[in-house]
Amino acid sequence: SVIVSVIVSAAISFVTMLHMMASFRINLLAMYRRDYSHIPPPHTKSATSLCTGSIKYGGFQVAYIVWAFAITSFLLFIVCMTLAGCIVLLMFGVSDWLVNLLSQLWPGIVSAICLSVGQGLLAKYVFLQDRGQHLRLDNRRFYFVFVYFMFFYNIFLGLFSCLMRIIKAMAVGAVFLSRLDNSTLPRKFEFLDPGFSAYQGYIHMEAAHTHPVVNVFIRLLMALSQSKKMHKSEDNDVEMSFLPETVENDAEIGANESGTDKQKPINTAARFNWYLIYTLLHNPTVRIYRKGFIQAIKKARKEGLKIPISDKPITDFELAKAQENQDRQKEEETKKNSRSGQHGLVAIGTTFEGTIDSDVKYNFGEEKC
Repeated sequence: SVIVSVIVSAAISFVTMLHMMASFRINLLAMYRRDYSHIPPPHTKSATSLCTGSIKYGGFQVAYIVWAFAITSFLLFIVCMTLAGCIVLLMFGVSDWLVNLLSQLWPGIVSAICLSVGQGLLAKYVFLQDRGQHLRLDNRRFYFVFVYFMFFYNIFLGLFSCLMRIIKAMAVGAVFLSRLDNSTLPRKFEFLDPGFSAYQGYIHMEAAHTHPVVNVFIRLLMALSQSKKMHKSEDNDVEMSFLPETVENDAEIGANESGTDKQKPINTAARFNWYLIYTLLHNPTVRIYRKGFIQAIKKARKEGLKIPISDKPITDFELAKAQENQDRQKEEETKKNSRSGQHGLVAIGTTFEGTIDSDVKYNFGEEKC
């Protein structure tokens, strides 16, 4: 029994691996067509979880195959031992227990089979139109009456069906345990299956990096860039053909002496500054968010300078200029204040002189009188 169970489990594992390879090809082609009827779409999970699943897939697949082989061998060993025991008992004439068991179970089994077959035949030939070709009821009243009276019998039929469901789930789960392309859990609970999650990440990663449309597009871009480089080299050759022979000879001699064409060093800082100036010229509103502008604004606020709100860059020279303007305004204000003070003194003096003159005139008039 051990040898039989091991051989059968090895054969089952080999067949499931072949089916798994074929299923992987089918699922990958479905991913190319954006057919997510079997594998959930990639947006149901994050890119990190899919990448992690693709990393785990290889190790998980080997481990699941080993576990499936061990569990299948154990279950087949139990089945083989049970069958061997029954056969040995029958060979030695011990068959009363089997007869009693069958005599107790056969009425329930036969009635369950008859009910299942009878309901199927009635649904096809009595309840539906055109012998079950269309989902349209033909005898509605008889259908509802039959459903009402069969409710009690279907309860006992459901008990037997539940046992069969458990047995089928155990058998299918043991046989297809090594297949990560099919989850052992329902569709809404597939995220709880780590093996299927690993397979999902792996196949989405493969589809994203081996998509034929993407590969063709990248190859076209590469061919276009190579053609541009070829055109540039041809243009350079044409330009060199118009040069005098002495210049060409000097260039060839210099190239032979150096041995390798030396390229001019690229000043990355200058290139970055040029890009920065180009960006600021075409996007003037970005200037107010630069570090220098913000520091200049802070410095101006500390010194009490008034700077108009603008997207133009502010430099230290402009701050000094603003400081000079502010000093000039202060000087002008002080001059105005001093001038206004002098005018006040002059007005007071004139009024005082006027009062003195009036007093003198008044006194002179009294003397005349």
